[in-house]
Amino acid sequence: MRIDILAIGSQGDVRPHVALGLGLQTAGHRVRLVTLGGFEEFARGYGLDHLAIAGSPQELASTAEGRDWVAQRGSTIGFLRGFVRVARSVIEQGIANYWGACGDVELLVVSSMGLAVGVHIAERLGIPMVRTNLSPFTPTHYDWNGHRSLLTAVRGNMTAVGGAGFRFLIWRQLRHTTNVARLNVLGLPPLALKEPFGSLDRKRVPVLDGYSPTVIARPPDWGDWIHVTGYWFLDSPVDWAAPRELVDFLAAGPPPVFVGFGSTPFPNPGAATELVVRALGSAGQRGVIVAGGSGLATGRLTEDVLSLDAVPHGWLFPQVCAAVHHGGAGVTGAALRAGLPSVVVPVFADQPFWGSRVFELGAGPRPIPAKRLTADTLARAIDVSLKPNVQRRAATLGEHIRAEHGVVRAVAAIHDYIGAAHHARRAS
Repeated sequence: MRIDILAIGSQGDVRPHVALGLGLQTAGHRVRLVTLGGFEEFARGYGLDHLAIAGSPQELASTAEGRDWVAQRGSTIGFLRGFVRVARSVIEQGIANYWGACGDVELLVVSSMGLAVGVHIAERLGIPMVRTNLSPFTPTHYDWNGHRSLLTAVRGNMTAVGGAGFRFLIWRQLRHTTNVARLNVLGLPPLALKEPFGSLDRKRVPVLDGYSPTVIARPPDWGDWIHVTGYWFLDSPVDWAAPRELVDFLAAGPPPVFVGFGSTPFPNPGAATELVVRALGSAGQRGVIVAGGSGLATGRLTEDVLSLDAVPHGWLFPQVCAAVHHGGAGVTGAALRAGLPSVVVPVFADQPFWGSRVFELGAGPRPIPAKRLTADTLARAIDVSLKPNVQRRAATLGEHIRAEHGVVRAVAAIHDYIGAAHHARRAS
C-alpha cells in the first residue's frame, strides 16, 4: 500500500513519524514522509521518500509573523495569534503543493498539526486517514493514572468544552484561507462556520497516541479507535559518529547534565546561554548543551561546559546523569526511556503538561515555567533531579519503557484499520 505520513512541525514532531514510517516500510508498504522544508536529508538518510510542502520551521520563524510568535510564545493569546498567522501560510502553501504531488496515495497518516492540510486532501482523494498524537489530546473523566473522582469528572467536562471552544476560535481565523484553498485548489465546497475537526471522533477516525502507557494510562472512557501504542523511538543513523571533542569531554569526568531546548529560538539567546552556564556551575555539574535551533552559543563555553549544534538523544542520553529541556513530547520520552530525571522548562503548547507529568511520576522536580527561569532556580532543580529517590524512580520508568514496542503496536493498529476499511468497502 502507498502511505503518506504528513508530519507538520519541528524535528521533535518529525522524528517519531520517521520511526513510524520505517516500521510501515518494513511491513512492506511504500512510505513517503511529507513535512515542512528542511527535513529532506534527514528523511532520506533513513531511506524514506520525502516531500516538503512549505517553508522550513526556521524560515517560518524568521518571518514577521514567526518572530512575533516567538516573542509572545509565553502568552496564551500571543501564542494563538502568532500560530494563526503562521498556520495561514502553511495551509495556503501546503494544500497547493501537496495536491500537486499526491499521486497514488492510498492511506494518509496525519499528525495533529497536519490536520489543517490532511483532512482536506483525504476528502478530495476519497481515501482513509489515520490521526497521530504525541500527547494526549482526547478529553477524559479519569486522571492520567486511570483513576476517576468528582474532580477528574469536572475537569474532563471543562477540558472537552475548552477544547471545542479552542478549535472554534482557531477555525474562525483559518476558515477563509482554508475555503479558498478547498475551492481553488481541490475543487471542494466551502466549509461552514462549524469547525471540521471535532467530528473526527464521532466518525471514529483512528488515533495513534505515540507515548507510553507506563507514563499515561489509557483512560477507560476512550473509544476503541484511540490507541496508546508506546513511544516511536528513532535510533541514530548507523553512519553517525560522535565528534571527537564530545567523546573526549565525556571521558574526562563524571557524567554531565544534558541541556537542550528544542528548535524554537530564544528571544535573547546570549542571556539564556549565560544563565545555563551559571546554573551548571552553581550546581557543581558538568554540562553538554545541544543548541539545536534555540540560538544558544556553541563551542567549549567553560572547562566544564561543552555546547554543540546537534547530537542524537539516543546516543547521548545513556551517558549523562540528568536532562534539562523544554518538555517537548519527543525529548521527554527519550529522557524517560534512558532512565534520566528531567528538569522541564516549559514554554507553550503541550510542554507544561509533560513537565507536570514528569513531576507527578517522581522523575524530576516541579517544572520551571520559562518566564520564571533563573540561574538559581535551575541550579536548585538540577540538585533535586540528582537525589537518589528521583534517580531510582526515573531508572524504573526507563526499564518499563524500554520493554515496550510502540512502532510495532502502531503498525498493527494501522493494519487492523486497513483490513476493516477494506471489508467495509467490499460489503457496500
